[in-house]
Amino acid sequence: MSSRANKLVPEKLVIKVNHDKQVLAIAFLFKDQHFIVCLHDGRLQVREAKTGKLLGDPWQDIEGSQICAIDVSPDGGRVATGSKDGKIRVWKWNGKTAKIIAESKKHSNGTAANCVCWSRHDGGAYIASGFDDGSVTVWPVSSGLKNPTSTDDTRLRHIHAISYSHDGTQLLVSGYDREISRLTINEKAQEIQLDEVIKICNNPNHVSSATWAMTTDGHAIVTGLTDGKITILELPEGQPLELEGPGHSDLVCAVVLSLPNKRVLASSSYDRTLLFWDLGTKRKICQPLLHSADVTCAAFATNGTLVATGTCDGEVYLWDVADFLSNAMPTEDANGRDGGTTARPSLNFDPNSPIPTRQREARQPLVPPSLDTPNRAKPIYGRGFFDDVRPAVVDSPTPSVSRRFSISRPIKVAASRMQQALRVSRIQIERPLTNVYLGDIQEERQNHHGKHQVTSGIPLTTFEQQSGVTSEPATRGAVLIRRTRWVNALLRMGCIPQYPDQVD
Repeated sequence: MSSRANKLVPEKLVIKVNHDKQVLAIAFLFKDQHFIVCLHDGRLQVREAKTGKLLGDPWQDIEGSQICAIDVSPDGGRVATGSKDGKIRVWKWNGKTAKIIAESKKHSNGTAANCVCWSRHDGGAYIASGFDDGSVTVWPVSSGLKNPTSTDDTRLRHIHAISYSHDGTQLLVSGYDREISRLTINEKAQEIQLDEVIKICNNPNHVSSATWAMTTDGHAIVTGLTDGKITILELPEGQPLELEGPGHSDLVCAVVLSLPNKRVLASSSYDRTLLFWDLGTKRKICQPLLHSADVTCAAFATNGTLVATGTCDGEVYLWDVADFLSNAMPTEDANGRDGGTTARPSLNFDPNSPIPTRQREARQPLVPPSLDTPNRAKPIYGRGFFDDVRPAVVDSPTPSVSRRFSISRPIKVAASRMQQALRVSRIQIERPLTNVYLGDIQEERQNHHGKHQVTSGIPLTTFEQQSGVTSEPATRGAVLIRRTRWVNALLRMGCIPQYPDQVD
């Protein structure tokens, strides 16, 4: 690389790593002195960052499985890979050859491991991987990738990108869907739980890349969409907002954050450009960096001075962006403003603070109000028809609000009122009553003449028999009541049995 000069376009080094083979992934290692590329044929190459010279032989899986994802450990000396056979491997490179030092079992469903990510808060003690069936697994490195913690509750069909939060308590996953998912990690309980599913866009657009980020006010999530837009969502209650400025015109394949200056974001796209964004102002900075083919991946060096990009035609671009970005970043005036283009950092925000999770409000269960109040003294009546009726039992321990106003409540109110209206003495009957039968349910049938008969029960001398009215059957245990509007309502609902009317 030549000396850094203040130019509108940064200096670049173009390296042909393969002929007509797409570069799937790229990353820096060994204190940014080398970089590693993952090719579409499943091989890995290590090259010098200054000259692009190939170092040693290409890495290749001895089982012949295609490597489709890579990530470098925080110390820069180990590489984690995910393969089409669903295995996760850890490689160690001595400068000439690479050796596998840990290997996991195949994924349970035999699906590909599309992405891997090292934890950085603990120096790389864990590796998280996302699979093509929508599941996520966290592997402990110290145990040789044994006894992992897994979950398939991500609400995503596929996972193509995964990243650790800065404190290692959460995972962000995405996979060419309209939503992204946040997962919480409980290391003590060895559990991975779904914390939140966030809808980013609508059809036909999908999220093609995602990463954790920071603004001047707090933590955030940045996503790249298939239509070329870049959106930012501030946590915990923000909504996805599109970054300002002319953006990409095609699918955004990668969004990466500069580690030294976490306000700077780089995005690569199939429109053959690399763009830079200031997350403080939520605007684009610098002019687009052009490539000869679609840009498929991008990576920042740990010191933030270099950016590496890979294309679909097998080329790698190394961009020296130290002075390029420093000249393009807006500067504050004495009042902390430069015409509204610079955001002042919030004094209340600590970049090392935990990322807030979704707030779950503890709601008290809503119990339907009882018709009978325990403190209210009930009037004493004779035993009536509804004395043995018990209120309906709700199966769910926490009924919803809508169940409070179900159809059972009007019926209970009507039954309570009827309980007052139907308390008639069985002995003192002062007038002829209707043909409503409220005693033991008697079985009846119709003979061939069309007349109804009572087939069981003992006749009982009633007021009607003494007065000469014998058209209504009466049996032991029967109670005859007046036909009021409430009785008619219950007859229409079928709540009480009735013999066919013979005398009106």
